[in-house]
This record gives sequence, structure tokens and C-alpha cells, in this order.
Amino acid sequence: MQEERSLPTEVDFDPYGGDLDAQYAWKNFGGLTLNEATSKFQERPEIYQEDFMFMGGKAFAFYFPVIENYLRGVEGENDDGDDHEAWILARAIQHQFHAKTASQVLRLAPRVVALSQYVRQNIARYGYDDDEQRKIGDAWLDLENHLRTMTRS
Repeated sequence: MQEERSLPTEVDFDPYGGDLDAQYAWKNFGGLTLNEATSKFQERPEIYQEDFMFMGGKAFAFYFPVIENYLRGVEGENDDGDDHEAWILARAIQHQFHAKTASQVLRLAPRVVALSQYVRQNIARYGYDDDEQRKIGDAWLDLENHLRTMTRS
């Protein structure tokens, strides 16, 4: 995993000031290196998943490898009833590409599309039954389509 040039600041997490969700993301991830953030996220992804939706674009771009490494690290077919937060992570990423932060994260589009394709090609790892897998796959396909539309504009 690459090491950081400089960690995102509190303003990078909450660029407009006063967003309680962005401040919560700062509380959870602020000051952490990529390695530290990866370890923290992997311990309890169900707690930290939504932080990626609300952190500012600069912070999101910095910490995006946490999501990539987590989803690519899920092994084997899923039979334990856990969706590995794959659905909400797709929605969190898509939010970043809709919000005021889109210009700060647009350079990530090719990596996001590659991650989406990986998740969809390995869907059995993320959903515990056909319905759950379809829901997760649809979220990632929706994200892919949105990114393709954005990058054509």
C-alpha cells in the first residue's frame, strides 16, 4: 500500500464547516495513515462504512484505497449472511460523485469502475443469496453507469 504525502486535514473532511456527519468521519479517520485507516475499517466495517459518504472529496480521494483493499480482500463464497457492506459502499462512492466533491474525486473514476467490475464479477463473495447479490450488483452497475455518463460529459 502506498504511503501518504500528507494526511487530510479536518477541513478536508468538512470543507464547508459544521457538517456533523463529516465531523464524525473526521473523528473516526482524521489523522490516520492509510495503513491505520485500513486496519480500523477492517475491524468494524459496519460501523465506519458511511463515513466515506460524508467525508469531503479530498479526504475521500485519499482514503479510497481503504475501500478498494477491503472489497478486493473479501474471500470465498459468502454463506454467513454478511454483505460485507458492499451495497452501502457503492452508494457512498456514488454520493461522492454527485456531491459538491465530484470535481475532487473525478480522477478516481477509472479505479472505481474497475472495482465495480471486480465486485460484480465476484458477486458471490458479497451477497448471501440471489436477491442480496442482485441488489449489490445493481448498486455497483448503477455507479458504473453514472461514472460513464459523467466522464462523457
